[in-house]
Amino acid sequence: MKKFLLVFVLVVLVVPFVVSAQAATSAVTTICNVLQIAKTIVAAVGFGIVVILLIVAGIKYMTAGGDDSKAGDAKKGIINGLIGLVVVVAALFIIGIAQGLVIDVGGTNLLTDPCEALVP
Repeated sequence: MKKFLLVFVLVVLVVPFVVSAQAATSAVTTICNVLQIAKTIVAAVGFGIVVILLIVAGIKYMTAGGDDSKAGDAKKGIINGLIGLVVVVAALFIIGIAQGLVIDVGGTNLLTDPCEALVP
């Protein structure tokens, strides 16, 4: 069952990217689009995991009931969630810099798609 789920997720994630890459007109556009897709996946999965971690840790903290060990574990979970948030933002920043280098704009913007400037 785990192998089927892994294959299913890979097919669902990979097939649309392959199809969208075939419509590209140049290598730079293809690379930029692949990086944009990677940025979207990192943002969606990363922020989703961070939110879940923070919610679970917050619930654990609220239900600790004065037990110091449970509260300490919950605090560690919150800290780990915040560290994960920093890692996700750093990954998005690095991918944005790579996109800027590929399309030679000299900068990064985490909120917009710089590949749109390449489409004629």
